[in-house]
Amino acid sequence: MKKLLSAAFALTLLLGGCQAGFQQRGIDAQGAYVSSSRPAIQVAVPGLAWKAGGFSSGRLYNPGMAGGLVIDVHSHVYAAGPQGPAASVTHAELPLGWIWTTVHPRPGAVNEGMEFFGGKGWAAFTYLVPRKSDPFAGIAGEPAEAGEDGAPAYWLARYCALVCNYRLTKIILEYREPAPEGLARLSPLPFGQEGFIKGFEERARKAFQIMAPAPAQPVQPGGAQRIRWHFMDDRFLGDVMEQDLHTRDL
Repeated sequence: MKKLLSAAFALTLLLGGCQAGFQQRGIDAQGAYVSSSRPAIQVAVPGLAWKAGGFSSGRLYNPGMAGGLVIDVHSHVYAAGPQGPAASVTHAELPLGWIWTTVHPRPGAVNEGMEFFGGKGWAAFTYLVPRKSDPFAGIAGEPAEAGEDGAPAYWLARYCALVCNYRLTKIILEYREPAPEGLARLSPLPFGQEGFIKGFEERARKAFQIMAPAPAQPVQPGGAQRIRWHFMDDRFLGDVMEQDLHTRDL
């Protein structure tokens, strides 16, 4: 009996230790996104209010699997309203056996390059958000539907992505502003709009603050209802490839 009690006590201590070190992901009291591990990161969006976000599943179809590859996604949206800037923080994690590939720009994107946040280089590009397949459409108060095919996008966005945790994890930071009226496409040589695009991308660089999370910081998962999760797919999250786990260098 004493041995059983001792074993039970040891198991309680073990479980307590596991619970103390349990991975947390969600938003803190100030609305910043926090991940306690893989990677440990805190992303704040000063000046913009948290509007919606939480944990759900994304689905990747490019791998060719029946029904798509289902992955874990945390995503949070911040905005100043339909006429002001908006931003999102998305943390997507693959199951073992898959890795994220190179960050490819969206169709029609320009100014592909690198942005630096938290001392790391993030692959980046600028594009017009296709409203019909936008997972965040309507959250800032703008119309969620694009109307007829070919209607111009509502948002101009700077998309920045970091692949980490042995390429199992991708974090996406996206900053948005309403696109100028009549802007239907971007050009690598934007005659008459050089200053606007340059200023927009500079504001995007200043939109996020990245730091290490405080230890044992309480976070809340948030509510995911307003995100259009059926559009959280390859088009926004990017491409993956299958990996041979027997040759994986850990």
